[in-house]
Amino acid sequence: MQTPVVLIAFRRPDVTRRNLDVLRQVRPEQLFVVADGPRPGRPDEARQCEAVRELIDAIDWPVKVERKLAERNLGLEANVELGLDWVFSQVDRAIVLEDDCIPDPSFFRYADELLERYAADQRVWQIGGDTHLVPKEMFGGYSYGFSTWASVWGWATWADRWHSHRAEFNRDHAGAEDRVDEVPRTAPAQRTHVAVPHPDALVTEAARKHFTFVSTEPDGDRYGWDHHWWVTIMSRQGLSVMPCVNLVEHDGYGEGATHTRAAKNPEPALSLEFPLSHPPAVELNREIEGELELVLLRTDGRLSRFARRLIRPLWLRALVRRFIEIPIVWRVVRRLVGQ
Repeated sequence: MQTPVVLIAFRRPDVTRRNLDVLRQVRPEQLFVVADGPRPGRPDEARQCEAVRELIDAIDWPVKVERKLAERNLGLEANVELGLDWVFSQVDRAIVLEDDCIPDPSFFRYADELLERYAADQRVWQIGGDTHLVPKEMFGGYSYGFSTWASVWGWATWADRWHSHRAEFNRDHAGAEDRVDEVPRTAPAQRTHVAVPHPDALVTEAARKHFTFVSTEPDGDRYGWDHHWWVTIMSRQGLSVMPCVNLVEHDGYGEGATHTRAAKNPEPALSLEFPLSHPPAVELNREIEGELELVLLRTDGRLSRFARRLIRPLWLRALVRRFIEIPIVWRVVRRLVGQ
């Protein structure tokens, strides 16, 4: 496979090994490794980071491995943004995997084909791999559909789109590796100009409120780099590609996870059938987009953030989540979070 792959890693050798097992099957010719370093005063974390790097050194298929290895901890935001800046200064497109995003091998062919198909179409910004369980029937029999936002749990994009985003969201994280305390201090989330979601980019009023708030929120620790990437896409009325089946298993829950520490079983990755069946037009599928917005608001909206502060035990959050996912309950919740 000629499309470069980016592996963003930190301190989890178990999921890194699983990811490398899949990469060994598809054998990309070029692999970029962006690995964060241990936080100060955590010898156990230093050992874990070293174990991850040993796995990279042990790669046994013919591949050119490029490494960006932080000696000290940058924090997730700086590691990802500076890492992708480094990658896209060298290649014009890439498939991006965080260490806990374990793809089905068909994900690579899907991403590779669509990166080529939409390379010159500036309306398309991202190729997504995780569906967040959007029902397959919403895709109308096609292999994928177009949404505005798409998960970054396994994704792909082009250098020109990434550079366009970073030109207006240009925090450089200066001094991130020089800090001496344990908790990363993320650079402010400030843009070179105000960029709010285009009125036609989103379907629900709740999502418009959510992303308008994100677009003007200066606290870099409040929302992740992915939210700010999505705001750029929304402000340009751009599109993302979403597969009709889940192609990436996100094994990022529980102990060892940086952010998603909920007690939740990952959704397994499935295989996509080829040849791909392409939608007849490059346009927003409002049904898919509406479902994705409700899923995002359920997990990361202001109401859900308040609920997480209120419900601390992970086991209790898991019970609440299973209750919410009961179809009749979810129909009620959808009406509430979509307001």
